[in-house]
Amino acid sequence: MEMLHKNEKRIQQISLFMKELIDKHSLLTKSQIYEKYKEIINQVEPIDLFYLEMYKEDTNVSIDDIKENAGKFVNVFYNALSKYEPASFDSNLFTYFVKENREIELKLDQMKPLFKQSNIIENLDEIIKGFEQLYILERKFVKRENILWPSIEEKLPSTMPLKVMWSLHDDARTLLKDIIGGLKVKTLNVSNIIYMIGEYYYLIYGLNQKEEIILFPIANQLLKTKEKEILYSETLEYGYCFIDDLPKPKSIEEKVSYTEGMFETKTGKLSMKEIDNVFRFLPLDITFVDVNDKVKYFNDRPQRHFPRNPSIIGRLVKFCHPPKSVEVVEKIIDAFKKGEKDFAEFWIEFRGVFLYITYYAVRDKNDVYMGVLEVSQDVTRIRSLEGQQRLLDWN
Repeated sequence: MEMLHKNEKRIQQISLFMKELIDKHSLLTKSQIYEKYKEIINQVEPIDLFYLEMYKEDTNVSIDDIKENAGKFVNVFYNALSKYEPASFDSNLFTYFVKENREIELKLDQMKPLFKQSNIIENLDEIIKGFEQLYILERKFVKRENILWPSIEEKLPSTMPLKVMWSLHDDARTLLKDIIGGLKVKTLNVSNIIYMIGEYYYLIYGLNQKEEIILFPIANQLLKTKEKEILYSETLEYGYCFIDDLPKPKSIEEKVSYTEGMFETKTGKLSMKEIDNVFRFLPLDITFVDVNDKVKYFNDRPQRHFPRNPSIIGRLVKFCHPPKSVEVVEKIIDAFKKGEKDFAEFWIEFRGVFLYITYYAVRDKNDVYMGVLEVSQDVTRIRSLEGQQRLLDWN
């Protein structure tokens, strides 16, 4: 099966169909549009959805436009796309991605009896507990965003579908917070809670479906066996939702090597091993993006605030951020390159800690731009300090 074969005529017809379907001023009804393109609808292949004309910048079709209609598109194309949904995969990577989806759906199904309108008040504590357990879905999201997507995005004709998926991840994150917040208010708006829960379920089931009939079949074709093994080993650092018993990865060579010689400057000298471990124990998350806007290094310290893994090395930085943040990142880099700015700072509350995030323009001694250094630090404790402590206190 030539999954990556480009059928120009079919793609053109699919693009026209989808354009008409989202055109709010179309003179045709939805049924008439479906009937008009019925033949081509039944011929769709997963890769076609990465070649669509609507992804081009000059079409003025936004991520929100695509998101709004993504469910309709998948439902319309389901019969054709489901032919490409493998019964089994040849690697632990996709086998356990799919198993994780089933476990998430099982958890959601187990919670459904609690949401009957007449039961919400009496089951409130159990409902809150159940939804708080769904914060674990962050594991699923970051494995896609930080491991799978970097490995395939340069091999795809367009990254727009991945941007849409990331935006849907962010919608799920926001919706989950809103549901839990809504459940904890004194005056419970039951109708609104039930509506948000319905939206959340639809979103998660829809994400799983899009992965399994579009994204996974394509990624499975694009990646070599060894690549899948490496990626699977990286996913274990994040863990899987509601799955504890995972097979160990095949033995993979550790990509750590120390060049002989010393790093020497007027302020001292260090071996490469010493440098690596100094960076690893700094109380900071550091990421360096080079002059070509590609991630070149991050310090592999325990308990990073923003997860990083080897798959992002060489990745364009614009693909390392959610779609809603990309414009800001590009603005910072552009100002650094032009020499207009050298520093940017942000501070946020994130998972119970207060983070201070800074960006520095890195320049050589001749003021030539070399890249961007991103530094994130948990300053929660620092902000709480008062007075002085001059004596050692390990108690």
